[in-house]
Amino acid sequence: MYSKARTNRFKALKVLIIAAILLVSAAAWLGISTSEYMKDTVRNQFNEQQLALARLAAQRIEAHMDSAIADLQLLNSLPAIEYFNPLRYQTLLLAILPVFNESSILTIYRIDAEGKRIFSASEQGIVTGKLGPVQREPAQYLAWAKNPANRGKILGTALHLKEGEKDRGDLVLDLITPTYANAEDATNLSLTGTFAGYIRLTIDATYMMGTIMPDIRSGKTGYAWVIDSHGRFIWHPYKPFIGQSAFNARHNRNPHMLFAKIDKIQREEMMQGKEGAGTYISGWNRGIVKPMEKLIAFAPVHIEGPFMNYLWAVAVAAPVNEVESMVYSVYMRQFLLQALVVFVIGLCCLFFVIYERRWSVVLEHEVEAKTEDIRKYADELESSEAKYRSLVENAEDVICTLDRNGQIGTANQHVSRIFGINVGDIAGQSLYRFLPAEQADDILSCIREVLASGKGQKIEARLNLPTGNLWFDFKYIPVTGEESEQYVLAIGRDITERKEIEQQLINTEKLAALGTMAAGVAHEINNPIGIMLGFCDLLLEKMDPGSMEYSDLKTIERHGLHCKSIVERLLSFARMRDEQEECCDLNASIESIVSIVKHNLEMNRVKLALSLTSGLPFVQADSTGLQQVFLNLINNAMQSMEGEGWLKIETRPVSGGKMVEAVISDTGCGIRKEHLAKIFDPFFTTKKVGQGTGLGLSVSYGIITRYGGLIRCRSITEEESPGASGTSFEIVLPVCD
Repeated sequence: MYSKARTNRFKALKVLIIAAILLVSAAAWLGISTSEYMKDTVRNQFNEQQLALARLAAQRIEAHMDSAIADLQLLNSLPAIEYFNPLRYQTLLLAILPVFNESSILTIYRIDAEGKRIFSASEQGIVTGKLGPVQREPAQYLAWAKNPANRGKILGTALHLKEGEKDRGDLVLDLITPTYANAEDATNLSLTGTFAGYIRLTIDATYMMGTIMPDIRSGKTGYAWVIDSHGRFIWHPYKPFIGQSAFNARHNRNPHMLFAKIDKIQREEMMQGKEGAGTYISGWNRGIVKPMEKLIAFAPVHIEGPFMNYLWAVAVAAPVNEVESMVYSVYMRQFLLQALVVFVIGLCCLFFVIYERRWSVVLEHEVEAKTEDIRKYADELESSEAKYRSLVENAEDVICTLDRNGQIGTANQHVSRIFGINVGDIAGQSLYRFLPAEQADDILSCIREVLASGKGQKIEARLNLPTGNLWFDFKYIPVTGEESEQYVLAIGRDITERKEIEQQLINTEKLAALGTMAAGVAHEINNPIGIMLGFCDLLLEKMDPGSMEYSDLKTIERHGLHCKSIVERLLSFARMRDEQEECCDLNASIESIVSIVKHNLEMNRVKLALSLTSGLPFVQADSTGLQQVFLNLINNAMQSMEGEGWLKIETRPVSGGKMVEAVISDTGCGIRKEHLAKIFDPFFTTKKVGQGTGLGLSVSYGIITRYGGLIRCRSITEEESPGASGTSFEIVLPVCD
């Protein structure tokens, strides 16, 4: 045992070592995969932040341009500018100088209708007077302003180099709007609407960008730059780039590098007014000159107005290594944390192994003693369980467990026998699979009531099972299993035989009561019948035998005697006395009863076919009893055909002439298979209440068997054979010696 324990400890130690190695490997893999994931995530987030900066810069540029346009419209509406008078210099100066306060506007020119400058204004002041022909404006400006269709509109010119500073490369643009005089002068106001020239604002685009872009910084060393729709730098932290084509400026600075990716981004996205983000390879970043990957995000600048549409683009870029260095620092912290966790786990494992060795010896002895006790207890428990299982499995009672939904949990062999299914397939099955829905609903209702009340119930129920219709005495007991699961233990005993005996006793009581009642009724009827027959005899003696009255009296006598015979049969049924058997002609008995019911058959549109074999020997029976049997069968056949069909009666010898058979067949609705075994039982009937007592076939069966004969039934229903349904009763009687 000790050697086994040492082996187990060695195996446990190996498992711990392997687990530690796997844990370290998993941690390394997780760290690498997490690092890559973090790189992608941080890069995307960083570019999203750069895109937000690019949008902010674009909005600020658009706001500055909108402010300049608003200033131009405001100046054009001032009378001091519209009606220029050199004598009102102070008023003109106060109107214009506020426009230059913290603005990117360089100069304001007032041009007259002939294209000459009337005055020019800047931050230094206003220059007026005759400026000479050299100060003429470009002819296209004046031509555009004179066009009446352009009144109230603004013309924006393309970016061009600032005058006198071509080496520096600053870019400017002009905004022009026509001016119309509404009076001859400032003192004589009248609506003349005369074209008076135009106003031109010169905006320093590079200066405007310089007030906005230096504030845009991405990360530690990232920066922003702006290009126009032609790809020229309007702003760049590297001053020599301003005013140059972005495609040429980079190549001229580093001819040995390919800038295909950034050129493609500029040409296909930025210059087309698109917004986005990406990466490219650059040759420098601020003071560092070497190839490096950069993250870039860009946003368009839209400045729109009448006769002008500027489409610029703002880009924000930063080196990728700034992002990766941040991810690397996070990754190293994570790796150190994982290493610390693995180290702690290793220490715990080592402590566990050392501590386990100390108490393993004592534990082994205790385990051996406990194991022996458990083995003995297990053997006893197994023996007890085997006895219990044997009792349950071999019991002739139904024993099973059911939940509140009617699903079977466990069941014994007897359940599998009555349900006609293997015991291994019962678990999980629903009662609705084996029982009609109505019976299953009743059982399920009782189960739920038991579970709700927590008290057992005892009921009797009749179940339509595959093995037959059986009665059970059920006891439902609530049981609470593991995890508070509730179910019902059902124990059912088959009481079908007891129920049948009870039913037979009930029928016997009914027959006894009927016999007593029949005896009393028979005595009461016999007296009137005797008197009627007596007076009938007296009248017959007085009538001529050949007269119509004599024939009518004979008919009355015959039917009176028939009633007397029926009463005697009723007395015979009540007293259970043996009748004196006699011989009779079977064909004659049939013809006699047919003559009585023939009119009824015709009224119910039932066609009769007689096939009576002549020369049959007499049978050992009473003609009156046979007539009662045939009358019951003919009436039943007539009712089953519901007023239309064929009734066939035939007789023939059987069994070598020792027996005679009578067959009565109809084309009625037929008898169901489940009812065939019960048709001769007393009081059994499928007719509606008040249309039958269930005694006709029972009495007929008693009469035929009393004669030593046999009566049997064959039937086919409409469901079994559409268009060929019907019932046939065969009566076999012995021949008289």
